[in-house]
Amino acid sequence: VIEAIFETWEKTHPREYKSHVIYIKDVKDTRRDKFASSDPRKDPVHNGILRYTLDIPERVIYMIRKVYNATELPMNREFFLTFAKKFPKYKVAEKL
Repeated sequence: VIEAIFETWEKTHPREYKSHVIYIKDVKDTRRDKFASSDPRKDPVHNGILRYTLDIPERVIYMIRKVYNATELPMNREFFLTFAKKFPKYKVAEKL
C-alpha cells in the first residue's frame, strides 16, 4: 500500500517529487554521516542523540496516515528502518 502511495504521489505531483529527490541528493552531499565529536560535551550540536536518516515528504506521511492510523501502523524506529530498506531513494544516511 505504501508503495502505491508513493507511485500516486510521484505521478500526481511530478515537480514536487523531482525537487524532493534533488533535495535528498543535496542533503547527502552536504551533510556529514558521522558525528563531529565522540564527546558530546565538546560538540553539543552533534552529540549523537539524533541522526538524520530519512527524508519522507510530508504529503506522503499525510497520505499514509489517511490509510493507517497510529495503532495500525506505528511510525516507530522499526517502521523507519524497514522503510529505509524498501525505499532507499529516501535515505539520507549512508548506513543505518
